[in-house]
Amino acid sequence: MSNSILLHILRRYNIIKNPKTYDTESWLKYLNARISLIYGKALENIKKAQEHQKKFYYKKAKIKYDYQVGDLITRKNLEKSTFPKERWSGPWVIVKKNNAEGTAYTIKKQGDSSNYLSTANARHMRKWYQGINDEDLNAMATSSRGEDGVKDTLWPDI
Repeated sequence: MSNSILLHILRRYNIIKNPKTYDTESWLKYLNARISLIYGKALENIKKAQEHQKKFYYKKAKIKYDYQVGDLITRKNLEKSTFPKERWSGPWVIVKKNNAEGTAYTIKKQGDSSNYLSTANARHMRKWYQGINDEDLNAMATSSRGEDGVKDTLWPDI
């Protein structure tokens, strides 16, 4: 469809009254005055959006724990295996920090004689907490009872 037919249709349905209500010189002056304002506002909006995105990125990017060389950690099990699988494996020993930000580490399985080294991201690591074994439970249970094996007090130990 040509431009003249389109203009005729637009005039016929009163969509556009007069297709040219300005002269070229005044429109050029108007654009030259406005483009720099529009460009400045666009740059301002881009900077504001970048600061907003940066704030929310660094809000999530925090490291939960500052690991040191020699710390015991547990590592998330990322292997694709069948159900059920353990979520965490360990303990692992941190051998070295791979970057200044403290997000990547070289680790070694504790007690592993093969000296196999692996790398792990800080997101997939947690501090290792030694669990209580059966011997410790038995020792705690017998220490709170008297010689006859009956608990000495009515109240639990606090």
